[in-house]
Amino acid sequence: MPQRRIFLLLFILLPFCLVAQTGDRDRYLTFQDTLQVHVDKSRLYVQHQMAAGQTLFGLSRFYGLELGELLYYNPAFKASGPQIGDTLYVPVPRKAILPYWYPGYKRWKGAPLMYTVRKGETLYQISRRHFGLSLDSLLQYNRLKNTDIQPGTPLFVGWLSTKGIPDSTRTFSGHPLWEESYRLRTRYLRLRKVAREQEEQGFASRIPAEVAGEELVVLHQSAEIHDVIALKNPLNNRIVFAKVIGRIPEGTYPPGTVLVASEPVVRLLAVKDPRFFVRVKYLVR
Repeated sequence: MPQRRIFLLLFILLPFCLVAQTGDRDRYLTFQDTLQVHVDKSRLYVQHQMAAGQTLFGLSRFYGLELGELLYYNPAFKASGPQIGDTLYVPVPRKAILPYWYPGYKRWKGAPLMYTVRKGETLYQISRRHFGLSLDSLLQYNRLKNTDIQPGTPLFVGWLSTKGIPDSTRTFSGHPLWEESYRLRTRYLRLRKVAREQEEQGFASRIPAEVAGEELVVLHQSAEIHDVIALKNPLNNRIVFAKVIGRIPEGTYPPGTVLVASEPVVRLLAVKDPRFFVRVKYLVR
């Protein structure tokens, strides 16, 4: 069947493909699914409806999140997990949305994303500001002859890979801790213009939660107190920026410890072990 005919058939069938579950027992997303995408404060979210056999942990990993991050957006499920058919809102980075006919395109590699036009929105705003598409692409995707659009109109805006969202695709997910890390990154880059960057690697430990609370802070022997330091987990390439609040006390942590991080830093790095390998960058003035 010609590709053009397949594409037209997809849009004929889309309204009938919206079912009460996303994916199945073995997969969190299939090419037969259609995801609704929403915009709130410039962030993109998809609706995922739980299927039999799916878990919150598996869902969070599929979308490149930590379990705590997923629950942050879906607090109703903190006490008890979702049931089959329950809807969860999942933040997705814009660059995770694949355009139509992306390199290596195969219909079974992606699930279509649909966006519903809201009152006062224009096609230019939707294409450029929300999804980073050209206006011509959005018109072509939806077989539109002009830019006139009515609220409530469904628009096809791209695909989401059926393999999920890798950690490397995310700058920050919208979780307050990632936003704080991004804010500290901005400060770090600004200070780097007038300082020399020093690199270090070695094993790190954790600051007890009752000491550091929910802040992105570390103890380090060389970085300036109150400066920002960059930590990278080489196992998943996650990078977190944190504030230096003090030195590593002697005799408290194993010999050779290069850094001690708060629990929020450890969670963002997706570290499970009490002692872990880390690469560090800090500024010397």
